[in-house]
Amino acid sequence: MKKYLALTIYLLGLVSGSLLFAQIPMTGYSAILTERVVDLRATSVLPPRSGNEPGSSLTPENLEIGSIFLTVDNEARKVVDIYEHNGKTIIETIEPRPEEVFLGLYVPDFEVDLGRENVDMSSLADGVTLLPDGAGSKDMLSSSFTAPAELDRSVTWMETDPDNDGVDILAFNVDIPLWKKDISGDVLAALQDKQETAQDENSQDNDEDGVSTETGGKPSLDMGVAGEIRLVGTMRLAEPTFYGGTKMPKMRFSWVSKWWGGYFTINFDEGYAKAGVRAAQQFDFKLTGTVQLTAELKIPLFAITATYYGVTGTVGFYAKVSLEGEISLAVECSEYTTHDVGAKCKLVWPFIPVKFTGNNDTYLNFAFRPIISAEAELKAGLYLGAELEVAGITIVGAEAGGGAYILVQGYMEPMGIMGYDTNIGMYGNFNDWILDLYAEAGAYAEVTAEILTIELSLWDQKWPFWEWHQSWEL
Repeated sequence: MKKYLALTIYLLGLVSGSLLFAQIPMTGYSAILTERVVDLRATSVLPPRSGNEPGSSLTPENLEIGSIFLTVDNEARKVVDIYEHNGKTIIETIEPRPEEVFLGLYVPDFEVDLGRENVDMSSLADGVTLLPDGAGSKDMLSSSFTAPAELDRSVTWMETDPDNDGVDILAFNVDIPLWKKDISGDVLAALQDKQETAQDENSQDNDEDGVSTETGGKPSLDMGVAGEIRLVGTMRLAEPTFYGGTKMPKMRFSWVSKWWGGYFTINFDEGYAKAGVRAAQQFDFKLTGTVQLTAELKIPLFAITATYYGVTGTVGFYAKVSLEGEISLAVECSEYTTHDVGAKCKLVWPFIPVKFTGNNDTYLNFAFRPIISAEAELKAGLYLGAELEVAGITIVGAEAGGGAYILVQGYMEPMGIMGYDTNIGMYGNFNDWILDLYAEAGAYAEVTAEILTIELSLWDQKWPFWEWHQSWEL
């Protein structure tokens, strides 16, 4: 019965499923109860309980069989029996029918503005954060989106709509990985096992304490492939307004006087129940699908190994060639929606809902554009590395080296946007595109470390000596 009388209303917002859950206490809009409903919410006359289990009361004079009352936990109950047991008054109750409750309940028409204090923080999904009051565009993840070449996509419908003037704006940052996979360990495990077997066959076994020197060795190849689909953006919500109200139907008897005496008439007054919400939102987001490729070829030149009491230290000199690449397909979108949605029905005596009506005043403007980008970097250099092993487990390691590199970046984007407006229909086109390429080459140096499988970049520097940049309109 809580669904009939609960004086707390819940609002569920939509951001990738369930992102916003606001709890709105009806302060100042309490239900008005008629005499047939006993309000025990502010007292402990009848303690809250679950189900239909009997409860005890020290002052049951306000209750009788058939009475309907509200418990301290805001739940409606109906009395079905009252009796004495072991010196206590036992009151048995059941859940009343909806019409038995609403016949004694009247909620005046109300409007409640939902603000920042109504957001249930515990209900926010992972990756969703509420920005503090007064946050600006620099705090929004969508501020990092790149604008199209000739047309700025970052439309501020939320701020330019005069209906939102003076309304509190709630802003939520959304950063949710929808799918993520690293297949380097799964697919390439067999190749790595074969590689390690070949290295073991060509290595020198030295189980005793001492120092050994190895020249050359089997080159090692390490490759990896990782993919991710991610949703990043900012949702702004104009302070929504919840409105509603109920009025119970009535049956009235009246006497009509005539010369011969008169007669009784029965009149029925209609009631109603209504509820609705007014709100506006803008969601600027980017949906990206990214694939990352890595490959590293290490060619040992020589190494010095020392073993003492199960602790092995190795210093080696080797050449390394590495390739890192990333391909990304992104869709940047901006959506603005305003809606005034509600429902209403009439209530006729005793409690029969009739003539259901609804209203749906909605405006939508949705714009989007795709972006294709790619990046690749090839490095080749000489390195000096050292590591310390205990019982075959690498505890700490470090390497320093440098050489030459080549970096290539490129992206392709439309020069405009496409969208849909409920007032004008489809608009925009992708007839013209821009292809942008950038390349550079130079020298690099870096120092890295590894502690218990945790990799650290201690220092890295690049010195480009050649750069090239070109854009084409397609």
